[in-house]
Amino acid sequence: MNTYLKAEKMKYRHTFLWWLMILMPAVSAFLSAQLTHNYFAMDGYNWWYMLMMPGFLTVACSQIGGKDHKKQNRTIWVLPADMRRIWDAKVLLSVMVSGLATLFLTVFVLAGSVIMERGLHMTFFNAPSVPAQILAAILIWLTSLWQLPFCLFLVQKTGVLVMVIISVGLSQVAGPLMALEKLFFLIPYGITPRVMCPVLKTLPNGLPAQPGQMTYTPQLMSIPAAAVGVVVSLLWFAALWYFIRKWFQRQVEK
Repeated sequence: MNTYLKAEKMKYRHTFLWWLMILMPAVSAFLSAQLTHNYFAMDGYNWWYMLMMPGFLTVACSQIGGKDHKKQNRTIWVLPADMRRIWDAKVLLSVMVSGLATLFLTVFVLAGSVIMERGLHMTFFNAPSVPAQILAAILIWLTSLWQLPFCLFLVQKTGVLVMVIISVGLSQVAGPLMALEKLFFLIPYGITPRVMCPVLKTLPNGLPAQPGQMTYTPQLMSIPAAAVGVVVSLLWFAALWYFIRKWFQRQVEK
């Protein structure tokens, strides 16, 4: 498996993918610092998982899945290789890139908070603790993993442009709406914003999760419901990985 993963990495060694992994979290943190000021420590993450991360994941998957798709997978079909392992390598590379991008976002938010608080003497409102921010980053990454095989599938099935429209469109529409519902995990775009409610004390719309705020309800702060969301998101990830893996093998080998 390590050989397949190394081969996938080499394909994108000189591409913009690796810079994008740093640039988009940096832009997200910078814009949040500029526009939300005293709520930066809270909204730095909200802007990432609600706005920037869906776009980043689609671009990353368009790079990782689109290169072979442009050549109708002929470049991998002629190889004496297991197509299932090739699919696994694409998913694992996407997982790694997604995790590193979220790590960079966390570093930028933590560093930005220190600079703004100590250097500019700013006071943050509803600022999550450092452990809460680290936990939030881990959960953002875990609950977004299901999007990776889904986006890679859309690249193969519809092409890059349609994949971007579908994925980003659903994340911006279905995500905030489903996060407020009791069965939010049925459409997984709603899982991450729902899980962040009790962790960061932040609503999907970026407002503090407090009584009186628009869309606030007590059930949004349920920790057991958030835990269920994390587990279901991982089940979505495993199911999509498995079934699309079998589909990819049939498509390439037929």
